[in-house]
Amino acid sequence: MKKTLLLFLFPFFSLAQNGVVKSVMLDSVMITAVKDGFSVEEFIHYVKTDTTFYQGFKNLRYYNHNYHSDLKVLKKSGEVLGSLFRSGKYVITNEQLIVHIDSTFDDGRIFNRKGEYRHYTPKFFDKIFFPKDTIGVTKFARNGEKGIEDENKQNEEDAKTIVFSIGSGDVEAGNSKNKKKLAVFDIDMQQYYDYLISQEIFQDSIDCYSFTVRMKEGLEKKDEEQVLIRELVSYFDKKTFNVMYRKYIMSYRYWFIDLDVSVEVYMDYADTELVPSYIHYNGFWDIPFAKPEHADFKLWNYNFKL
Repeated sequence: MKKTLLLFLFPFFSLAQNGVVKSVMLDSVMITAVKDGFSVEEFIHYVKTDTTFYQGFKNLRYYNHNYHSDLKVLKKSGEVLGSLFRSGKYVITNEQLIVHIDSTFDDGRIFNRKGEYRHYTPKFFDKIFFPKDTIGVTKFARNGEKGIEDENKQNEEDAKTIVFSIGSGDVEAGNSKNKKKLAVFDIDMQQYYDYLISQEIFQDSIDCYSFTVRMKEGLEKKDEEQVLIRELVSYFDKKTFNVMYRKYIMSYRYWFIDLDVSVEVYMDYADTELVPSYIHYNGFWDIPFAKPEHADFKLWNYNFKL
């Protein structure tokens, strides 16, 4: 059982003018660390500006490795409508990636009679993880695309921003009002969140700092409507400050929008390179002009060759 006990509220009133988190809860070990020189201000700045998580995903497309995946499309009740299992290899030659599907099995209502997906979510994951065409890859991050006109492409770029730019308000989740709801560090959003720093042992072997942004308990309904990200957890390797684990829980109900999504990503080291070893997405969304969708997607990556 987790033994972390949040005992202390560490105030940073001098930082509030700069839009930085006003107060952070620390466990007893972190209180000692602060006395020994650990800077909460610098740590939160690093959380907000981290690029290691994104670089890890870039490495996923840059290094040869094996994978297998499990996708289920579900009814809102949780009953399985259809499933798709795949395994294969990422093969990179001269910075060109080809994703090989060595074996596949589908059951239920995944494809229509034309062999096309019945739902958008499988299409989305195919574009991200299983591109059909040979694509150019690079190990290093590039700037995001500008002037995107295609709505689905913009949705994909927005999803990347949410996952890789922690607490960013640079996307519009449905409308301009929701843009601000994603900015969990914004001075106006801090009234809805608790911010916690503690310590965790990741995978029984890696000593990590844990940073959690969590919706406050006991909020009134009108205040809960201001909170899209319900929980955001990151583990940072103490030695390298690489992100080893990240979890998002998002929930939103307003007018015609209904959204419940959780994402977990486990990172690992291939030699010294950071890579995503396990990704788990479970999400339901119901938005105007589209059929409601509930999907569960798991992806394992292994046998990386550097």
